[in-house]
Amino acid sequence: MRDRDDENEAMAGDPDNRLGELDDALETHEYPTTTDELVAAYGDHEVETQDGTKALEDVLAATDDQTFVSADDVRSRILGLIHR
Repeated sequence: MRDRDDENEAMAGDPDNRLGELDDALETHEYPTTTDELVAAYGDHEVETQDGTKALEDVLAATDDQTFVSADDVRSRILGLIHR
């Protein structure tokens, strides 16, 4: 039986699992971090975009080197880019 806590947990992070294994990696990454550091560490991770699967490096190529303070910050940016 599900309760409210389960529902909130399911909605956190990446509810559609578009980031795949990258989502877990972002949780354990040290913050603050930059776009360049993320590409160096996870650039070959595949994410689901509207145009199919792409490497994180390709998704983040459209953005300047930014600083992120948390996994949620990174996740929000990536999801914003792949929903364009």
